[in-house]
Amino acid sequence: MNLSISPGKNNVGAYINNINLRSLNQDLATEIKKILNQYGVIFIKEQNLDPETYQNFAKTIGQPVVYPRLKGLDEKFPFINVIERKPDDKNLSFGSSWLHQDTSYLSNDRPRYTMLMGKEIPAGQGNTIFSSGFNAYDKLPDDIKEKIKGATAVFSSAGPIAVTRLEREKEMGIKSSESMEAEHPIVITVDGKKTLYVSPGHLMKIKNVKEDEAEYLKNYLVDHVNKEEFIFSYEWTKGDICLWDNLSILHMASEIKNCRRVMHRITIK
Repeated sequence: MNLSISPGKNNVGAYINNINLRSLNQDLATEIKKILNQYGVIFIKEQNLDPETYQNFAKTIGQPVVYPRLKGLDEKFPFINVIERKPDDKNLSFGSSWLHQDTSYLSNDRPRYTMLMGKEIPAGQGNTIFSSGFNAYDKLPDDIKEKIKGATAVFSSAGPIAVTRLEREKEMGIKSSESMEAEHPIVITVDGKKTLYVSPGHLMKIKNVKEDEAEYLKNYLVDHVNKEEFIFSYEWTKGDICLWDNLSILHMASEIKNCRRVMHRITIK
């Protein structure tokens, strides 16, 4: 099966064109997952799926999991989290301000994919910002590639982005659990291609590099993945689905003010 695809801006991810996920079969699901792993993030326009169809699509990608920081939609759809921004919200948008890779603070059995579907979309606001770890690694100078060969990093749920989570948990009446921490390589291979895994929103320190270069390399890599040449700001329409691989794609929410935005999110192993 050959699906029609077109690249996102700056070759970040790919649009999958002219498909209807209500008519999903195994061949189509296999092809979608192949494109997802190759490009890191896929964009499927105006699907407007009901919760059952949406959750079933997630199951063709992997095993949906209960996200430890958010409540499920209801008992029937525990894997669907509602991410809501209200017109009178004054705090930072959930997941904003820092590029990150979801759950980098968990160990090696951490969830891999994140999926969002737009339910209520404000005009001119609420883009999701994506950065390609594939492209960022490719454009690293050779001397930096050499310096970080074999390097690892410590990631924490109490990292810089935690302020947006803590505000949202307070708003939703969820008691925050203790902070979680994990160590992972910062250069990994996905689908035969090397990618940067640095999650600035969770990054605490870099290890297995020269001690006097660790802080420099940390700051260098954070600045690098934020370069405009690696960024695609995705503008939502109602019913759109974005699905990304957290091993190769960084993301963050943009700020939303004085309007309502509702997304349905599923986390997938």
